[in-house]
Amino acid sequence: MDSIFLLGTQDGSLTMFLRRLGYSVIESREGFQVSDLVSSAAMDLILIDGRVAGDARQLCALFRAQQSTKSVPIVCISGSGQDPGPLPAASGSDGPVDIEIVQEPFTVGALASRIALTLRLRKLAGNDERKGSLAEINANLRDHNSRYKKELVEARAIQQSLLPISLPRDGRFDLAVSYQPLDEVGGDWYFASTRPTGAISLHIADVSGHGLSAAFIGSMAKLAMTAADREQPHDLLAEMNRLLAPQIPSGRFVTMGSCLYEPKSGDLRWARAGHPPALIFRRASGTVNSLRGEGFAVGFFEDSRYTVVEDRLEIGDALLLFTDGITEAQDRSGDAFGQHRLSTALAAAGSHKPCADMLGSILDSFDNFRGERLIRDDVTLLLLKRSA
Repeated sequence: MDSIFLLGTQDGSLTMFLRRLGYSVIESREGFQVSDLVSSAAMDLILIDGRVAGDARQLCALFRAQQSTKSVPIVCISGSGQDPGPLPAASGSDGPVDIEIVQEPFTVGALASRIALTLRLRKLAGNDERKGSLAEINANLRDHNSRYKKELVEARAIQQSLLPISLPRDGRFDLAVSYQPLDEVGGDWYFASTRPTGAISLHIADVSGHGLSAAFIGSMAKLAMTAADREQPHDLLAEMNRLLAPQIPSGRFVTMGSCLYEPKSGDLRWARAGHPPALIFRRASGTVNSLRGEGFAVGFFEDSRYTVVEDRLEIGDALLLFTDGITEAQDRSGDAFGQHRLSTALAAAGSHKPCADMLGSILDSFDNFRGERLIRDDVTLLLLKRSA
């Protein structure tokens, strides 16, 4: 965890934002000598708010004179119209390297990005070795890249272990899935299992964002589902939300759809937490209907409640669960695939075919629509068809 020494600011939102990003923030306290704090605390970056702290040049000179901080990068906030003048460099340096000025107006996010970039460059240059050669920097980059790839492989293995090894099989229904993560690891997640009562439990989820952080929260959702241990979809979502809401970082959430299917009767119960509605293809009429239900995404409010919608599949009918990666994907003109095109593709997929072939037909329609336009989100489809 990188440590930031914050001097002079009175902006509580900045301190909170940096801590939420994972930094350890050391704040100067009134009546405490800066030189004493510098000698007693390890720090990776110094952030000076010159609007409050006073003479930025004098403070920078103080830090540069200290053995422990002479090579630590400094970011100095300057008020609108203020000119801190030339800032001192570290002893033996050719210029004022590692001292950056950020002037008003600026956003907290932009300042945090500048801090993150400064820390990253410092590490790539060899942990305080500011005159590292290009070859050394390239070697460090290769090492970081190798470790990152290894971490991705490990994260993908963990995520795959949370998905079902196999799907439930029964002569009364057919079930298939298509799972296409955008990155090595994705934010989409699905599960299917047979309950002790013989009912089939189906779940599909989409974590906000994608990549490693989304995959991690998706794994949390799977573990919360196991811990919740509820059979009815609306009860399951409510208990999962109760467990997850206090743990998910601010600004992140999980949309989810949950279904309980009875193979004997074709009855199903569906609930959703901010997720796209499920689609039902009716073989008798050749039409597609949507299953809705109400409820906030998991992670918004600890006391969220979810409504349940009941329906029934007749023989030949099919139920499609999906994430918005497919409906929000665009063609080269910027048009979204949308739920209407997805419904049309489902109706045209041929209910006489196995579910795997039906999914293949839907994805062919999807690929033909988007042409060469890249997918910008994970795409997951879960299709169940009543056979008998």
